[in-house]
Amino acid sequence: MIKFPNKKQIFTIFSIILILVNLIVAVLIFYDIQIIESPKTDVEIKVVEITENELILEIKMKMQNPNNFDVSIEDFKILSMTENGDEIGELDIEGGVISSDESKTFIATDKISFNENSDFIKLNNKISGKIGVIFLGFIKKTIPIELNVITSLEEIINNIEIPDIDLEFIFEELTNDGLKFTAGVNILNENNIGITINDFTLYAINDFNEEVGSFKIKGGEIKPNDKSFFNTTGVLFYSFIDTQELILSLSGDASLKIAGMNKSISLSTEISVILPDIQEFIFQNENIKFYIPVQFKLTIRGIVANVGFKYYNPSNISLFTRNINCSIKRVDGEKITQIGIEQMESCIIDPKQEVCIETEILIPYVEYLKAGNWRLIPNWIVLTIEGDFSIAGTRQAFPLSLNAYVNPNLFKNQEFVE
Repeated sequence: MIKFPNKKQIFTIFSIILILVNLIVAVLIFYDIQIIESPKTDVEIKVVEITENELILEIKMKMQNPNNFDVSIEDFKILSMTENGDEIGELDIEGGVISSDESKTFIATDKISFNENSDFIKLNNKISGKIGVIFLGFIKKTIPIELNVITSLEEIINNIEIPDIDLEFIFEELTNDGLKFTAGVNILNENNIGITINDFTLYAINDFNEEVGSFKIKGGEIKPNDKSFFNTTGVLFYSFIDTQELILSLSGDASLKIAGMNKSISLSTEISVILPDIQEFIFQNENIKFYIPVQFKLTIRGIVANVGFKYYNPSNISLFTRNINCSIKRVDGEKITQIGIEQMESCIIDPKQEVCIETEILIPYVEYLKAGNWRLIPNWIVLTIEGDFSIAGTRQAFPLSLNAYVNPNLFKNQEFVE
């Protein structure tokens, strides 16, 4: 006859079985916890867009599950902070389940902004969340996980295109002070943020690497993906342009706003300018009028020639005559012989004015006759004016050479003067 346990015995047996099950489950859970491996995690944070008011980051979190059971990614957040601990952005990452020995990539974007006084500093990104594991098909265990990723905002600088600068320099006209010019700066902003150009300084450097002038060019704002032109006018003093080649060096800085931060960048460029022929600016296709009046007198000492040089200045500046020599030659067939020469006084010729300078040349009779092999009347008498015109205060000069042919029969009508 089978004897069944009573209620007390059944309760005792059930309690023992329950205790054994709990012990087994606890042991299994403890064992599983010991063998759980955290997912291998790679985090990539990069700047995908820059605007004046915000910075857009793309976060890629690739997780690989090395366990032989599924894990779930839950409640993941990214908290962006400055080095000083100021919070500037927070982003939730939608989780999911990663199968055994599989990998999964979670992608999200975040918008952050700084205050105006911020600097380009490192960005601390604190990633936190939970990894969930299900044991025995019905027991769930979560393990907290925390990562810290540092992003250097220096890469923002690399994403900023330095504006293209094209420097123009045009000479216009001569003034009393020097050569007037227009300097222009074309700037192309290829960024999607605006740029404010502060004042430029244009330095003029001569052949000896000496700074001979500096000029300010007022800047302004350039809209995103746009271009602007800034210019100024000035005068290069004549002492400045006393060189063959001029180096023009432009320097300045620009300010821009990136994600709320103010940032300055340096701008510079340089061009070489060949100085123009000053004569082009002086005469400007104006008619140049020269007159060389002459009178011959026969004296006891010889033939005296009173020679004048009359010149009209068509330019807007004063010209200075220097090293002006007047010579007289007689022409006998193919033979040309100089028979007299004198230097004429230097003088200043004001704009749109006419000036006449004179000199007296004595030609001894013996010299005159010997030059023509004792022939009295030559074929021609030639007056030659040679020298330079220059601009006061500079070595800039251009040569002058004029010839005037005089009919020698003038001598026949000359009176003798004691």
